[in-house]
Amino acid sequence: MGQTESSTENFQKLQQQQQKQLIPGLPDEIAMDCLVRVPYKFHSNMKLVCQSWRSLIMHPSFYQERCRSGTAEHMVCMIQPLPTPSPPPITESSASDELSSEKEEGVDEKSCSRPSLVQHGLTIFNATHQTWHRMMRPSGAGGSLRIPMFCQCVALPASGKILLLGGWDPNTLEPVPDVYVLDLIGAGGARWRRAAPMSVARSFFACGVVGQSTVYVAGGHDYQKNALQSAEVYDANADEWRTLPAMAEERDECQGISWEGDSRFWVFSGYSTDSQGFFRSDAECYDPITESWSKIEGVWPYRSVSPRGVTAAVTSSSGCQWWWFLGSQQQQEENGGGKELSHNNSQMMWKVVDSAQIPSGINGGTPISVTALGHAKDQQPQRIFVMTSNGGGRGDGTEEGAFILERESSNSNGGSPTKWNNVTTPAGFSGFPYSNSCLII
Repeated sequence: MGQTESSTENFQKLQQQQQKQLIPGLPDEIAMDCLVRVPYKFHSNMKLVCQSWRSLIMHPSFYQERCRSGTAEHMVCMIQPLPTPSPPPITESSASDELSSEKEEGVDEKSCSRPSLVQHGLTIFNATHQTWHRMMRPSGAGGSLRIPMFCQCVALPASGKILLLGGWDPNTLEPVPDVYVLDLIGAGGARWRRAAPMSVARSFFACGVVGQSTVYVAGGHDYQKNALQSAEVYDANADEWRTLPAMAEERDECQGISWEGDSRFWVFSGYSTDSQGFFRSDAECYDPITESWSKIEGVWPYRSVSPRGVTAAVTSSSGCQWWWFLGSQQQQEENGGGKELSHNNSQMMWKVVDSAQIPSGINGGTPISVTALGHAKDQQPQRIFVMTSNGGGRGDGTEEGAFILERESSNSNGGSPTKWNNVTTPAGFSGFPYSNSCLII
C-alpha cells in the first residue's frame, strides 16, 4: 500500500514538473529554441495549446528571442488603395430604379456623377515568406470605420503593434487627428483599438519612432491646407500625447527620420504655405535632452522632389545612413544625373558614401515607396523594400512592381555588392502604398 502511494506521489510530481515545462521532457532552453522557429501565422493556434505557451507568445521577450536567434519575420506594413470591384452592367431598368431611389432619398442628381472615393486598407507583406495579407478594417461603436486616406503607418517592433495616424477622413477629405492601434501579439489575436488622438488634425506630416514606444510627429498641413510648424510626441505605453516646441519653419510634405541608437528625431525638407511644391534644402532635429530644435542646412538638394517615400533610414556597422532612391530623370533635372543612394550623418557631416544602379522599373519618374527591412546593426545583408506605381501584368494575375534590394556592407575597396530581387505581387495588392513601415516579429 505504501509503495502504491509513493508511486502515485512521484507520478503527480512528475506531472507537475512537466506542466511547468514548455515542452514536457525537454529543458526549457531547447523547447524555446523549437518554439521561436514556428512561423508567426501559427502563433494564434499555439496560444490555444496551454497557458504557458499562451503567456510566452504574448510576452515581448519571445519576439526578442526570435530576433536574437534570426528566426524573426520581416513584415512590410503598407497603406494601399483597395481594389475597386467591377460595377454590374447598367440596364435601362436598373438605371431607372437607381435614379428613382436617389430622388426618394433627396440626393442631388448632380452629385450622382461624382466618382466614389477610393477606400484604403492595411496590407502586410511578409518579406521572409513572400506572402501577402490584408488586415481587417478597424471597427468601433458605430460599426466599421474606414482607414483614413494618406494616414501614416508606423510599426512598434518592441510591442508588436502597428499605428495608423492622421490622414484624411475618406468622406469629408479633411485632416483628422485619429490614431488606431493594431496589436498583433495580444491575447485575442490581431485586434484594432482606437488610441488617444493627436492634439492637431494633420496630414502629410513627418513621423518617426524613437526607442521602443515613443512616436514623434511634426509639420504637415491642417484642414485649410496651411503648412504646420507644430510637433508632438506620443507615449505608446501610456497612450498619451505631449506637445513639443514648434519647429523654426513650416514644413508640409516633410520626411521624418529616426535611427536606432539615436534619441533624436529628424524632419527633412518640406515646404511652407507660401511656397507649395518648392522643397526646402534644410532639416530640423529635435533633441529630447535639450527639448529644442536645431536646423541643419544643405541636406536635400532636390528643389522639386519630395523626400517622402523615396528615402529610408538604415543603421549599420558603419553608422547611420540615409538612403535615397531617385530615378535618373529626377537627378538630371536637379544636379546633372548623379547616382546618390546613401548618405551618412556621422557627426552631422553629410556625404555620399556609396551608390548603386537601380532597376529600370524604378529608374523613371514614377512614384516609389521605400522602407528598410529591419534596423539591426549587424544585419547582413542590408535589405530595402521598394514598390512602384507602375507594376506590369505578367498574364497570371500577378504584377512586377516591387523589389527587394540586398546590399552587403562596404568592403575595403569601398564597393558594396548589390542585388535586386523582384517580388511577385498579386494583382489585388499592387496598389501604390502611401505610407509603410517594417515590423519585425
